[in-house]
Amino acid sequence: MRNPYLYPNGRIGALEKDLLPARTWQMLLSAADSVEASRLLADTWYGRFPGLSQCAFETVFEAAQAASEQELMELSEDRALVRGILHRRDARNARYLWKAALCGGNADGPELEKPGLVEHSLLASALADEEARKLLPAAMSAAAEELSSLSDPSPLEVDRILDRMAAGLELDEFSSMGPGFRRLLETMIDSRNVTTCIRIMLSGSREDLSPGVLLEGGTVSRKAVCGAALEGSLPDFVADIENLERLAPFVKETLSSRSFLELERETERVIMEMLDAGSFELFGPAPLAAFIFKKEMEMNHLRILLAAKAAGMDRARLSRRLPRG
Repeated sequence: MRNPYLYPNGRIGALEKDLLPARTWQMLLSAADSVEASRLLADTWYGRFPGLSQCAFETVFEAAQAASEQELMELSEDRALVRGILHRRDARNARYLWKAALCGGNADGPELEKPGLVEHSLLASALADEEARKLLPAAMSAAAEELSSLSDPSPLEVDRILDRMAAGLELDEFSSMGPGFRRLLETMIDSRNVTTCIRIMLSGSREDLSPGVLLEGGTVSRKAVCGAALEGSLPDFVADIENLERLAPFVKETLSSRSFLELERETERVIMEMLDAGSFELFGPAPLAAFIFKKEMEMNHLRILLAAKAAGMDRARLSRRLPRG
């Protein structure tokens, strides 16, 4: 029987050539400012999207992400992958709408992406309407329910609930991509839980550190991560987490220096290496899902670089944060 992923996976091999190579990242890091960086990007895959010449970078990235998602959805015959891609978009729209409703924002309302599988109107009504919540995916419904029960939530509290929602949706939709992709998702959750514990400890609010503020679905229990943080043994604990072992010295340094720059850089390098490791089933949906994550990480790193260039940050400091080049 013909494998339905022969062509899609071959096409992904071609699309990966559009990812920015190390040489381009070196040139971007050396750019004098964001204007020069935009000229460099004009000669890459991003040059096909209008807005670079005006330095309208967010417009470019939104169009680029939508184009990547659309191509993969047209290539894939896997319903879980298509649903996962679209629900990630729904999760982003839910974040824009719900955070604006609970924490305030632009009087004209937040800018939204094109709907995935959930209409904007349904998301907008979900905080106040129990019947609307029933129509949402389980992770989104639970988040809307939790948010609706809060009387005066802080932006941090809202973000934590929305982070749990996004992670839950990814686990629900992408775990079926295979064991390699599930390990990737679990590692991402482990790393975020470690970072959350460090932030709470450094804020001086030890009493706020409980399993409930962490994400579910990692390889180690939330209770164990909290316990290690409270006991002061988090670096040693991280040294024993599969795939995160090399982060241990960076966790120790962050607790000492209170700077997350190098820990965040090294964490993202771990994730990038897992995405590039080729540990996914060769002919299946996992390489397609991995490409979406790679492209999204690339755009997030470009946002960091361009914002740093606009702010006049020197290359040495930027290199401490950016896992590229």
